[in-house]
Amino acid sequence: MQCSRCAKSGEQLPDPPMGGQLGQKISDTICADCWQEWQNQQVILINHYGLQMADPDDRKKLIHAMKEFLGLELN
Repeated sequence: MQCSRCAKSGEQLPDPPMGGQLGQKISDTICADCWQEWQNQQVILINHYGLQMADPDDRKKLIHAMKEFLGLELN
């Protein structure tokens, strides 16, 4: 597959990383290597900003950061 983030041909994720349309879009357009880069960046952001995944506002912030990192639409 051609990754929309790195523009390289890469391995597709075996399954969507989350539910819904966003998970499917990530699975269809982002390679496994870029997803792994995001996973590493996500840990850094959660720790740096003290994000709590039980807080809906913090989850929204993290999803926004993920979309920005992966080059997805920010709507």
